[in-house]
Amino acid sequence: MWILLTVIISSSNKEANAPIYLRPILHDTIEKCELNLDQIHSDLIKLTYNYPVEVKLEYDKNHKKYLKYSYKTDYTKPKETKYYHCKKI
Repeated sequence: MWILLTVIISSSNKEANAPIYLRPILHDTIEKCELNLDQIHSDLIKLTYNYPVEVKLEYDKNHKKYLKYSYKTDYTKPKETKYYHCKKI
């Protein structure tokens, strides 16, 4: 089984704000998990055309891809970063 984890980290004060974990998505195989990750990436990349967001598809030390999505909910709010990553459970 594989799980797609989503973690939100706020850049305002990393010591005071604990990471937020969204509801995980279960998958039977790594291929299905990474397909879901690719779909999220294609949806988020469309936001870059009209909004000041950053979307990067990167690889960890085990050569597994993960998605890094940075944005501001409002111009007066601190930057937040979401990480999407497939992990084996």
